[in-house]
Amino acid sequence: MGIREHFAERWDSQDILDSLWRVVASPYTTMLLLLSLAAVAACGIILPQRPAEALADPLAESLWTTSLRERYPGTADGLLRFGLVGVYRSAWLRGLLGFLALNLLLGMVEWICPPRWLPAGLASMEGAVRSLLPTQGEQTPATPEGNHSASLPGAAGDAMRRACQILRTQGFRIRGNSQNDTVYAQRFALFPVLVYVGALLVLGGAALGERTAWWEEGFILAPGQVRPLGHNTGLAVRAETDGGAQTRLTFFRGNREVGRKVLQAHAPSLYDHLLFYATASEPALRVRAEDVAGRGVSLQTPETGATQFAEVALRFREEEASSQYIVVLNLTPGGPTGRQYQQKGNERYVLVPSRDLTLRLRYAAGGSESDPAPTFQVEAFRGGETVPFYRQYFTGDNSLQIDGDLYTFEPQHYSVVRFGQDYGLILVFGGVVLLLVGILSSTGRPPQRLWLLSQSVHREVELYLIVLPHTAAGTLSRASGEGPVFPWFENVVQTLATQLAWHERR
Repeated sequence: MGIREHFAERWDSQDILDSLWRVVASPYTTMLLLLSLAAVAACGIILPQRPAEALADPLAESLWTTSLRERYPGTADGLLRFGLVGVYRSAWLRGLLGFLALNLLLGMVEWICPPRWLPAGLASMEGAVRSLLPTQGEQTPATPEGNHSASLPGAAGDAMRRACQILRTQGFRIRGNSQNDTVYAQRFALFPVLVYVGALLVLGGAALGERTAWWEEGFILAPGQVRPLGHNTGLAVRAETDGGAQTRLTFFRGNREVGRKVLQAHAPSLYDHLLFYATASEPALRVRAEDVAGRGVSLQTPETGATQFAEVALRFREEEASSQYIVVLNLTPGGPTGRQYQQKGNERYVLVPSRDLTLRLRYAAGGSESDPAPTFQVEAFRGGETVPFYRQYFTGDNSLQIDGDLYTFEPQHYSVVRFGQDYGLILVFGGVVLLLVGILSSTGRPPQRLWLLSQSVHREVELYLIVLPHTAAGTLSRASGEGPVFPWFENVVQTLATQLAWHERR
């Protein structure tokens, strides 16, 4: 059945509200919403998205917008106008998610509760069925698959009651009074409910996390440093790492140690309702300098400006980072647009003002498992010269004499941790589990739904069984014989016919 036919069958112009319910709860609507969300996610991946800093700072917003127009001339205004540079925070994305939640909720109700409306064409089933039992010695005529009837003498209530008892013994859940002329039966129909509940929990967890969760990104801990976590937790933490796959955290409350955790790479760890991730282990190099008399030589770095230190700590990156250019904008009318060179992530500089020297240090990770130690290269430049007068490689702790002074280099590792609180993850995890269980269960046991109708004709009771395909709740196998064949339905029909015939012979 095509999409147009599917929605046309669910629409009844005489009952607009009920028709809207059916259309919104349709699995085709679910698929359309999921495709729309996939398109939104694709836009977020392909197109540049406005960073959080630009949302909080008007100046950063202006700089980012100007750089966007420079990168995408002619199309940047359109991206801004239609909100394509902020799709993850847009109102229409939240509207899609809300509509999907409503769709899942109504779909779940349709599976739990019996349909309020009969399948299209149910009233015209006479002449489009074949008998389960021969009536007064007649032969069973063949008619289209998917619909069956049984003609029995006796009261309609007795026949329906016996049929309902037989269906219950086969595991069907009966909805409706067996004294009525219409009964709805379903088997394994609660398995898809797990899928709906799981999807709703995932959406609910994501919404709860967006409103209540907080995260501290790029929390850096130097070796041996005890740093407060903040956020009214009353905790402080110290990290230890050897550059391997584990980061050991020690927690303090005041001056008292209260707990320890070991963070595995790319795996979360829970402590005191907080989630911790070890996002990186940055190599670092402590640098000190002394003159021939043993007195300290003051050092600077470009990042700290004119402030001088007895020792400096240089942080590197584990992976090679390519050089980049930063756009520097002059916001005055007619001002020029310049570009500033950004050094590589594995390259740092140390300035020695009293000696008019510049040291350039480069980091290279260990080359093999047999030699995992990182290697550093130090180059020394005088004044404005661009050619180094000194170059040396070293591994591990080392002391080198450069231009009469003794420089001590001590490799270390900084720990970069991400931590925060997000109770929505509990709902998301539970939803994913239910979602998987529901999908696997529905695959092994597809839902089975059918209608059982009774009709008195010439002092005989005719029982009609009409199958409801699990792919579209309330869709009837067509009387023309074009409906699908369900082996389980054939088995149910044969069992029901046999046992009804046995009751009649008694």
